Amino acid sequence: MLRVAFLLGITGMAVTMSLSAHAANPKPEDDLALLQGNWKPLQCEYQGVPQMPADVMKQITVVFDKNEYHLYFVDKSVTPPKVLRLALANIGLDGTTSPKTMTFEFADGPFKGQKRHGIYEIAGNQLKMCYGPVEKPRPTEFKASMTSGFFLETWARQVK
Repeated sequence: MLRVAFLLGITGMAVTMSLSAHAANPKPEDDLALLQGNWKPLQCEYQGVPQMPADVMKQITVVFDKNEYHLYFVDKSVTPPKVLRLALANIGLDGTTSPKTMTFEFADGPFKGQKRHGIYEIAGNQLKMCYGPVEKPRPTEFKASMTSGFFLETWARQVK
C-alpha cells in the first residue's frame, strides 16, 4: 500500500512538473494565428513608387479572418461612410522557409482568379510583405525596385 501511494505521488509530481513546464514554455502560435485581426497600412509601394497618400491609407483596412484576406476601403465622402470590400483572397503561408513565403488567390473583386506570391515577416504588431504575380519569380528580399512587378507593404496591427 505504501508502495502504491509512493508511485502515485511520483506520478502526480511528474504530471505537475510537466504541466508547469508546458505553461512556462507554451507552444509558439503559427503565423496564420498571429495575422488574425485588423491591419492598417504604413507603407504601400509598387515598383518603388508610393501607391497612396497618408490620408487615403487611413481609409484602408485589411482583415485576416482564418485563411482569408479581406481588403476594405471606407468612403468617408458620403454620409454615413460607406465600407467597400475591394478584394477577397485565400492566403497560404509557409513559415518553414527563409524568408517565410506566402501565396494569395483572389476569390472576389477585380482580381478574382489571379494569384500572387511573395515573402512576409511578422515583427510584433507589424507585418511586412513583398509580393508579385506568380508568373514572375517569387521575391527573395524586401525590395520592390522599378520593373520588378513587386509590391512592398508594411502594415500595423490595430489593437483594440
